[in-house]
Order: sequence, then structure tokens, then C-alpha cells
Amino acid sequence: MNIQMKQRYIFSVLLLLCSACQQEEWAQPEADSSDAIRFAAPSITVEKLTRSTFHNAFPTGGTFGVLGYCVPYQRGSDTEMDWASGSAYWGNKSGNAFPDVFFNQAVTYDGSACTYNFENSGGPRKWYNTTDDAAATSPDSYRYTFFAYYPMDAFTVESPASATTRGVPKLTFTMPFTETGDVATELDDTQTSDAMVSVVYNHLRTTGNVGFNFSHIMTGLGFAVNNYNYGGDDETVTVKKVTLSGNFTRSITIDFSKNTNEDGFYTYSGTYPGTYAIYNNEEGLAVAPNSSVPLIGDRHLLLLSNATDGTYFGKDVKVQVEYIYGRQEKIATAERPSQFQPRAGVRYTAQLNFVGETFALNFIAADNEFWEDGGDSDVSIQ
Repeated sequence: MNIQMKQRYIFSVLLLLCSACQQEEWAQPEADSSDAIRFAAPSITVEKLTRSTFHNAFPTGGTFGVLGYCVPYQRGSDTEMDWASGSAYWGNKSGNAFPDVFFNQAVTYDGSACTYNFENSGGPRKWYNTTDDAAATSPDSYRYTFFAYYPMDAFTVESPASATTRGVPKLTFTMPFTETGDVATELDDTQTSDAMVSVVYNHLRTTGNVGFNFSHIMTGLGFAVNNYNYGGDDETVTVKKVTLSGNFTRSITIDFSKNTNEDGFYTYSGTYPGTYAIYNNEEGLAVAPNSSVPLIGDRHLLLLSNATDGTYFGKDVKVQVEYIYGRQEKIATAERPSQFQPRAGVRYTAQLNFVGETFALNFIAADNEFWEDGGDSDVSIQ
């Protein structure tokens, strides 16, 4: 299996899990009507490979966007609805589908329940029913499909163009940094949100609340220091600064009109230049011989990983470490090892390993089962 197919498979599995999510019972506000569409408290997919994730519970106060579909247009018409096809499965009606249920609807989770204001009505939308929709044909058998994306304001709905326009969802997430600038510009990683998506296919009204099971589309990267030297204080490594710089991948587009294993299902575009300061302290972080610091800076960066063209985090991306060893100040730089192929939804640790005069950069998935070894072949020490 080639690299691109392997990456697509892993990312596709995350999204396919969204459609297979179980409906769970959560506390919900009482509906004004039994016909109201309600959303269950959202959950997040945590697999064996990705169990060390970014958000492991949906954030309280978080707002996600929703596109909802049910009754398609009649073939050849952009105004007449095909009420008899409301019960059709998504795959059989997606070609004529438009977001008749929700278009870029904001839904907020308050920690126990989801709320939204449908078209400024002051409350939720109703399921199709024969009282309000006289043309509806056996609406209890209608199948609804919902696409959700978080955070809502970080995504652009490329398709459909409006609430009345045909179109299967095409969503673009963009990092909060501009394409122009200089690599030396310091980037504020706290501006980056943990982007996630979810899909619920062919949901019946009788099933109850709609439950989204979100999957991460970003990659986490943290940094650790290991001092493998044995001896006295002269073997101490004092880390003063760690940076990650380059031209980073800026946007990802997910096109749900394509199959998950098809070229173009997800594409990446653009880069943004800059430098992330992982750790910066003039006094430095002293790492004694035969000891480790598991996570310097106390955080993981959230990055997009472009597996389609093999650039992954971006172009000319490198790690630079300023440190003191043997009373001498040194600078080491390293690029991403070719065998390190970061995957969506996985949190990695870049291990800064010191053995005598040798500096090695290794990568490990956070579940301690999937190792990516970079060795020291691409390391430069001054």
C-alpha cells in the first residue's frame, strides 16, 4: 500500500466511524413539540490509535455548524421537491439533494445539552410531518442525513452555496494564519482550534435525538527531552529554546460528494510561514543525566498533515534546539525524517534525544505503540 493510500485509509476510517455512531441517551431540554429535531450531547471518536487525543470530550460552550438533508428536489427541477423520496437512503438521493433541513445551522453545547435557534424562531426545527407539510408522504419513514463541523467559524461551506441550492457538502477548514509573511514571524498556537467533523447518515425521526460522534482532522505534536548521558553535572543538558519553523499546510477541504477512498475526497491547499516557539527561556531547562522531561512547553501544537503530496506539515519545516552541553552553547537543527508520516487524529511526541555529543530527533505516537524513528542522519549541530 503506498503512502497516500495509507494516509487516506486512516483518515477515511475516522470519518466512516461518524456514520456508525450509536445513539446515546443524554439529558435534553423539554421540547415544545414532540416533532422537534433535537441533538444529543456530542461525543468524540477515540480509537486505539488515537486514544490520546486533543479534546476527549466536546468542549462546553462549543458551537458547531450543521448541514441537514432529507427531501430532495425532483429530477430536473430546482424548486419542486420530491416528497416521495424523503424515505430514500442518502446514496440514492444525494444527486438531487439540497440542505432542506439545515443550512450552516449553529448549534451550541452547554455541557449537558445542545441548543439552537432555527431561523430566528426562538426554538428548534420540526421533523417533517403531515400537519405542517401536507405533501409529505409517510414522514415517519423519512431518512435524514446531517453533517457537522467544529468549530463552526473556522470552516467555510464551499458547497452547497445556499439553503436552496443542490449540493453535497464540501467543507474547508483553514488555519488562522495568513499566507503572506516571513518564516521568522512568531506564530501564536493558542489561536488554533481542534477541528473536528461528524456525519450521521439516514437518521429516522423515530430513532430520537441526533447524536454526533466527532473525529479529529488535525495532528498533534508535542516535544520531550531525553538525556541519555550517564555521569556528573557536566553531562547535564540545558535546553534554552525549541522552535518549529517553515511554511505550514494551511487548509484542508473535505468533499463528501466523493467516496472516502477516492482521489479528491480530501485535498490540501496553501501554506502559511512562521515559527512556533515551543520553549523559550534564557535560564534554560536543565535536564540531568539519565532523566527526561516528558512535555516541554506543556502543550501540543495542532497542525494539518498533507499526506496527498508527501509534504505533511508543510515545506522546509524544521526543528531547531538551542542548548548547553559541556559548558558550550550549541544549536541543532533537524528536518522531518522521511519515514515520519504524521496522520490525522493522532498526537505525536518529538523526542529530543541527547547521547554524548550526539543529538537525535525521534517521533513517537502518544499511545506508545506506533514509533516513527528519525535517527540523526538529518541533524546539524553547530
